[in-house]
Amino acid sequence: MSEWVTAFAEIAAVCIALFLPIYDKKQEKRKKTRNMKAIFKFLIKKALEEKDTSNLESCFKISYLIIDSNDDKQIYSLVQHAIEILNNQNMPEDKKRKY
Repeated sequence: MSEWVTAFAEIAAVCIALFLPIYDKKQEKRKKTRNMKAIFKFLIKKALEEKDTSNLESCFKISYLIIDSNDDKQIYSLVQHAIEILNNQNMPEDKKRKY
């Protein structure tokens, strides 16, 4: 019986050793994406209040260089669209806030 318990413990240890780095990497990526969303959300709100997109555009250009997943590409697509809306002089302010 003790041999079975030992074998099961060894198998569990190997599985944890194999999959823990993958899990950690996935969690780190999720955290990075969450933080990126929060930063861009803050910068978009600030750009709306100040009517100046220079900080948002600078951050967008710098962070564009580190795109490494489809989630990041979707975020950047949304931010690029937000910059275009904020820079559109023909659109009234109340419509800009809706987007």
